Amino acid sequence: MNAVRPELLSALEAIHPDARLETLPGDASTRTFHRLFPAGGGSRIVMDYGRPFEGETDDVRLARIFERASLPVARVLDVLPEAGALVLEDLGDTTLEAALERGSPGRGPDRFELYRASVELAAGIATRGTDALRRSDRASGPALDEERFLFEMNFFLEHFVGGYLARPGDAVEIREGLFELARAAASHPRVLCHRDFHSRNLMVRMDGSLAMVDIQDARWGPDTYDIASLLRDAYVDLGEREVEDCLEAYRLQLEEPPEPGAFASRFRLVAAERMIKALGTFGYQLVRLGKERYRSGIPRTLDRLARFLPADPETKDLAKFFQSLA
Repeated sequence: MNAVRPELLSALEAIHPDARLETLPGDASTRTFHRLFPAGGGSRIVMDYGRPFEGETDDVRLARIFERASLPVARVLDVLPEAGALVLEDLGDTTLEAALERGSPGRGPDRFELYRASVELAAGIATRGTDALRRSDRASGPALDEERFLFEMNFFLEHFVGGYLARPGDAVEIREGLFELARAAASHPRVLCHRDFHSRNLMVRMDGSLAMVDIQDARWGPDTYDIASLLRDAYVDLGEREVEDCLEAYRLQLEEPPEPGAFASRFRLVAAERMIKALGTFGYQLVRLGKERYRSGIPRTLDRLARFLPADPETKDLAKFFQSLA
């Protein structure tokens, strides 16, 4: 177990005497997570920010917004500002990714049920979540806007093209195409977005229902962003018929279902932006931090970009670059 900060241990002992603590494996987050086993039974998750904080963190504010919209997230049980931590409901260890890999008949929901529930949840974020965000103190808060998307394209150029591929010269040839893609994605209608709505951030609970983790970056964004994150998930393979069916199911659950053709076009553009952004993250995690668990998502993401980028005029100039890598 990693060393736990003394001030955190002291704060936890005050509310859960004689509890046992286990540090959980890390991911891309800068936070540390522990599982707390109170002496009386059950378990909790401790989210350690690594330093004290004042007021409410984004995790607390956003959890309240999601809960007001009846969207399932881990409940905040205790706030420990001086110790720099939150104590959260434990949603278990079974991610959507793990449940799909297991796929054992008779042991919980099957693939169809899991994706149907995931699509319904994404639509709930875009509808009920959007309404809750509009009525909250974060109504004018951060967004996946042009500035943010341009930053993500530059991050991809630096950490994937220049870092992982070690081909910094290619950045000059594709930069403008990436920037055009970012501007196009930023122009789409906005809803509340989880922002990382994929199979590693969706938990399958004991009763088969889904709940979300890693909500601290939720914000305004394109109306296809979360469904693109789900259906172009770097960790899961989906057939194109499944993608089309799920996308249509999501579209029809929106408050005012958009015209199908325009919506499909927006989905392709945003999915491309999202996949390129993911490659930047993978490059950074691998090269800078040495986290090998992100390597497996690269071939799948490159293959999808090579196949789907030529479908739209805004992205055709990038197609040759990604086709050369797939």
